[in-house]
Amino acid sequence: MQSIGERLEEARKRKGISLREAAEATKIRSDFLGYIEQNKMDFSLPEIYKRGFLKNYARYLKLDYDKIMTDYNAQQLSKSRLGKKAGSEWFGQMEVKKTEGEELADHLESEEPTSYGRITAKPARAEEVETNEDGDEVDKTFYMKIGLVLVGTLALVFVVFGLIWAILGSDSDNTAEAPELSDNPEITQPADPMPAIVDSNSITLFAKGGSVYVDVMQKNDGIRIYRGAIQVDSPLTLVKSGPVKITFTRGEYLEIESGGKRFGPSESGANIITIE
Repeated sequence: MQSIGERLEEARKRKGISLREAAEATKIRSDFLGYIEQNKMDFSLPEIYKRGFLKNYARYLKLDYDKIMTDYNAQQLSKSRLGKKAGSEWFGQMEVKKTEGEELADHLESEEPTSYGRITAKPARAEEVETNEDGDEVDKTFYMKIGLVLVGTLALVFVVFGLIWAILGSDSDNTAEAPELSDNPEITQPADPMPAIVDSNSITLFAKGGSVYVDVMQKNDGIRIYRGAIQVDSPLTLVKSGPVKITFTRGEYLEIESGGKRFGPSESGANIITIE
């Protein structure tokens, strides 16, 4: 009759599984599995762990683990009886006469199924160990899922804040780069528009190569007759009374026609010029 270890080893080899693969699958050290297959169950672990390992290994190999555990219990029981018998043979030379009461008590003790009660209780404790191990694995998986969810949430929050910051930054850059000349202020025209007649009381402003922002004010009475932008190829003729002061932004693009003569400022950039 095959021993428990031989049955386990034969089932493992029939499935083509190595001891290392079995150890990784059952979470049992390979040296313990080797001891179990060699029927060397005297390795230094509590009995409850030995029973748990044996049951898990038999279940992994798809054997009848109840039958394996029953055979193991019977094997352990026979070993304990052999140990008692060897002890009695060792001290067999010491003949002690027992009384009838002691013999009756020994007979009653031998009939009590105390050892069987212990055998049935121990597998239940092995089940508890297995349940605790499964519960620990479930807890680890649960915590890993929670950690992944938290990391994903934080990453999403950072991405959203980054997009918002990028949008706000681009808006602020566009606002900062927008020239002041982009806003065309309201053009103040005389109440009665006058025809563009070239005489000493009128001036014509031209923008060549780019728009120019101008502010035209009469020096005698301080009346502003125009403030705004002059666009390219859109000359502006103004009627004045006396000398005017013209404030402009980009002198290199400004040309002025007054008294039949066209000229430009002597300097580029922003400046002020007076026309008599």
